Amino acid sequence: MLQSKTVAHVARVQAPPLSAQRLATLLCFFSLGFSTAAWAPLIPFAQQRLSLNHADFGGLLLCAGIGSMLAMPLTGMLIQKMGGRLIIAVTLAVFIVVLPLLAMLPTTWALGISLFAFGAAAGSLGVAINLQAVMVEKQYAKNMMSSFHGMCSLGGLLGVMSMTVLLALGLSPLLGALIIAACILLVTLLAVPKCLQSAPTESEKLGPKTKRGLPSPFIVLIGIMCFIAFLSEGSAMDWSGIYLTQEFGVDAAYAGLAYTCFAITMTMGRFAGRRIQHYFGEAKTVFLGALMAGLGLSVVILAPHWLMVLLGYSLLGLGCANIVPIMFSRVGRQNQMPKAAALSYVSTFAYTGSLLGPALVGLGSEVFGLTAVFAVIAIGLSLIAVVNYFTLKHEQIAV
Repeated sequence: MLQSKTVAHVARVQAPPLSAQRLATLLCFFSLGFSTAAWAPLIPFAQQRLSLNHADFGGLLLCAGIGSMLAMPLTGMLIQKMGGRLIIAVTLAVFIVVLPLLAMLPTTWALGISLFAFGAAAGSLGVAINLQAVMVEKQYAKNMMSSFHGMCSLGGLLGVMSMTVLLALGLSPLLGALIIAACILLVTLLAVPKCLQSAPTESEKLGPKTKRGLPSPFIVLIGIMCFIAFLSEGSAMDWSGIYLTQEFGVDAAYAGLAYTCFAITMTMGRFAGRRIQHYFGEAKTVFLGALMAGLGLSVVILAPHWLMVLLGYSLLGLGCANIVPIMFSRVGRQNQMPKAAALSYVSTFAYTGSLLGPALVGLGSEVFGLTAVFAVIAIGLSLIAVVNYFTLKHEQIAV
């Protein structure tokens, strides 16, 4: 019996590293990053096309955040009834249709409606694929969340680089968006048939203090940290290009360089996440990452030259790289409330920070200036280290 178990364990170790389910999950995370990041280089063109100031443009971006906030709780309920595959297919189809519209619509109201759909698709897809990632991670009995989120960062990197290159070559924003949409369609055809159809189930024993209604304090604190981390990522995506063009006079065609640097270091940090966590441990990884991210955004604020801004965004990306994957893994391991509900709550916090946060940045920058708003975010990133300390007290599992 012992020998058969050993043989089975060896066979499982020697099995191919990617099953169909894992490959589909990786491709879905890639699609989320690729689709949303491709919008970043188009933002300066959209602002110039509509002749909007920071406050008006921030209000327009708020449409994406509202769509995300409404879609995420609804997605959690729909997945319980119909599974995740249909949700993933529909959201990717929305990206394919809406992205070219964002590059061409000439009126504020039309762009606002499209951003609402764009945000709803991003939020819904984020919830669906993170739930699928937890199910796949549980099947393999090892931490793979960093690699899944690493694929999202890789998709974001390739999305922003591809769109930046297309614009630098002289293509119109519309033509560039159509090319990106065709790439999303290809990935969709490869990934969706292999996605999990069944909804996540709760077979594990929950803790004695479990409440199936409101989130526990642990979940709320995790959500706050994810909100701050995603807020910094969203501000880097939506405002780094505008910061370069308006503060340093960089040509709009090269405005995506700042987010490119951010995405490169974030991708590297996430793919190295397992080794980093093995060396430092989860608690120190979050602590050091938060401090590095705050330092990076401080460099952006104080930079005397636009090249220093690129360095700052590189540090910001590396510091934020493993904060959110660690948080999602901890939510997947906790036993204080059902995992599907807990992940829905945390995803709502996280993707609200990514999609609603940039709108708040725009509104705040019109009153206090973009530099002052960045300073507030830098302080928030540093506070992640403090908030993480309190989550360790609430967590009922070993970290």
